[in-house]
This record gives sequence, structure tokens and C-alpha cells, in this order.
Amino acid sequence: MALLTSEQFLALPDEYDNNGNHIKDELIGGEIVRTPPRSSRHDRIKNRINRLLILFLHTNPHLSLDSLVEMAAEVSIHDALVPDVSLFQRNRLTEDSRIQRGAPDIAIEVVSPRDTAAHLKRKVDAYLQGGSKAVWVVFPDSQSVMVHTADSVRELKSKQQIEDPLLPGFSIPVSAFFELS
Repeated sequence: MALLTSEQFLALPDEYDNNGNHIKDELIGGEIVRTPPRSSRHDRIKNRINRLLILFLHTNPHLSLDSLVEMAAEVSIHDALVPDVSLFQRNRLTEDSRIQRGAPDIAIEVVSPRDTAAHLKRKVDAYLQGGSKAVWVVFPDSQSVMVHTADSVRELKSKQQIEDPLLPGFSIPVSAFFELS
């Protein structure tokens, strides 16, 4: 099977299931990967992370960053990904595009039970090779976060603070991502 380019992938028509729901998919390494609907817990964690980031960015407008939920990004010629949450420098955002060009500055993926280690590794590698400064992989079951950068991987749990050089002053315990009540 021939690998698709991001441009070919983006030219494909949207697909819908029998109930009229949009079928979410991504292009990873030139192959289309379908993503089944996520659980309510997954969406609540994703939205919680986004709210925490938005609150921080609101009080730090000088950082010129926006936090976006499920904003597609053309990461490379063969990778078009949809991170659960992404941070982009505002000057990189295009208002009317259905996909952003280039990897997010920080990509955040919330792991679902159906995600495999190989699938996650391919995505993390694509983000980092595409220019992301960090990829946060959030594990709801263990309530931990793996922070990937070009030269390191750190696991953070519970009361450990998640921090990032792109977000000076942002310091929050990992457990805050999972406080859903």
C-alpha cells in the first residue's frame, strides 16, 4: 500500500458513521489510523488539562501561547495528528485553516485503553521530529504523565509538579489533571 502524504490525507472527504457522527482519524507515518470515540472520563481529563492551561495563559499573556483542544496539526509530510490538547505560539496559528502547519510547541495526549505502546511511540516520535518542544503523555489509570523532549523522558506522578520551560511559572501537581469532581 502506498503511503499518503499529509496533503493527500487532508484532501480526503470527511467520513461519518451510520449515526452521522464524524469518524476521527489521523495520518501516522503515511497510514490512516481511525480513532474510536473516547470515554467521558478521557474527555473530562482532556478538558481539565486545557482549563488549567487556559487559566495560566490568561494570567501570562506575554507568553503569546494558545491552548487548543483537538486541533489538527500537519506535523510532517506523512503525519497529520490531532493531539487531545496542544499549545501553539499565537503567531503560528492560522485562523481559517482546518489544520495547523507544523507540530504544536507542546502536544498533550491522554491515553485511552485502546492506545498501544507502539501507536503512542510513533506519535511522540512524529511530534518531536516535527518540531514539538515537548510531548506530555497522560496516563489516567496510573494518574501519571510522561514528559518527552528531544533528549529526555521523565515520569511524573501524584504530587510531583509538572513544569515546562515553554511555560515559565507553570507548576502544578500531576494529580490536578485528574480532579474531576
